[in-house]
Amino acid sequence: SLINSTNTTNEDLNEIWLTTYPNAMRDKSTTPAPANAYYAGFDPGYLEINRAMVNNQPATYSYQDISAKLQLDAPITKNEAFTIGLEWKVKIPRAAYRLGGQDGVILLGNFYPQINVKDARGWHISENIKFGDPFFSQVADYVVAIQIPEAYQLATAGEILSIEADDIGWQRIIIKANQVRDFALAATLHYKTTSTNANGIEVEGFFRDNNPETDASVLERAAAALQYYGSAFGSFSDSKFVIVQGPMQGFQGMEYSGMIFLSDEAFQPSYGDERLAFLVAHEVAHQWWYNMVGNDQLNEPWLDEGLASWSARQYLKRVEFDGQDSPGNTTNLSRSLQEMGSKGHYYDVAYSGGEAFWAQLEQDQGEEKLLSILRRYLSEFKHHTASTDDLRRIIEEECRDPLHSFFELWFN
Repeated sequence: SLINSTNTTNEDLNEIWLTTYPNAMRDKSTTPAPANAYYAGFDPGYLEINRAMVNNQPATYSYQDISAKLQLDAPITKNEAFTIGLEWKVKIPRAAYRLGGQDGVILLGNFYPQINVKDARGWHISENIKFGDPFFSQVADYVVAIQIPEAYQLATAGEILSIEADDIGWQRIIIKANQVRDFALAATLHYKTTSTNANGIEVEGFFRDNNPETDASVLERAAAALQYYGSAFGSFSDSKFVIVQGPMQGFQGMEYSGMIFLSDEAFQPSYGDERLAFLVAHEVAHQWWYNMVGNDQLNEPWLDEGLASWSARQYLKRVEFDGQDSPGNTTNLSRSLQEMGSKGHYYDVAYSGGEAFWAQLEQDQGEEKLLSILRRYLSEFKHHTASTDDLRRIIEEECRDPLHSFFELWFN
């Protein structure tokens, strides 16, 4: 693969860090996938770099946890464009997970080497945490070529530029995706595909042989949420949105740029209609709070998860279920994934606590003020990354109040 970038930092680069997330699944003792994801016993996943070049010069590389460091012989100066050339391979584990495959379904989330973020604090080095989303990425333009058997359906949020079939049952597909925070794919066998339209956005669903009413409700709810958030916060940045049902243990839903994975569990009657509505609305909200406005999900996970949960609750209140209030849960939001220590603590802080932050701010300032804050947040940071400090500045400027006591309640 080729990565074209520019050194936008204020110093020369002597090294470049990449995230190689599949290496989280290399060892049984460290994999984030739960034991029941491995339906045929533990099967490793990994990403191996076989060759690295930077500006056509060989670069030595080494691994650290789920990151890889490229050591440069010649520094890349400030504002200099550079090209990274990588030869690599990824082993997809036999696992029901966001990166894995089972029963004719292959989910490819975070499957490729991705350049890390470097800012005033230095390089952000990804770490393998067994819960949450230990990612931090900038937006990029992608052109991807993939070869798959013709029997498979390819789910992609990108624009398919060409499809070429050979005479032995394979097809080569070229895909383009611009201004996206990541690039995910899914390949499905014997799935039903269905679609609808939401204000010019094509909404595609890739589903198993479920109850047709469940499939229709998921598709229509995604379309309704796209319309609601577009009206409330600002327009969705693409013309396509894709939903893929898949085997996922440890997650009920997972967000990517222009695409979400929903677990098989969510399509079961026992899951519950209102719970399914919230799940779909939450994952769709991540197109605003993750995809369009990015954040450091390792160190400030509350930023996207709390806002996605509050947004989903607003959708339920305004569109589907009247009177659904956000749960109250005042907590210290200034915790990283490492500091949380458990999946339960992560949900209490990033999801429930983050949602309660917005619910309290809405109660104090009113819905219209909150929406003006979020519209400005999207406008200022669309296709960029934001921090808690950035968000606080916008809140205080929009409210014309430093809100010291309010922020001390949530960040102590």
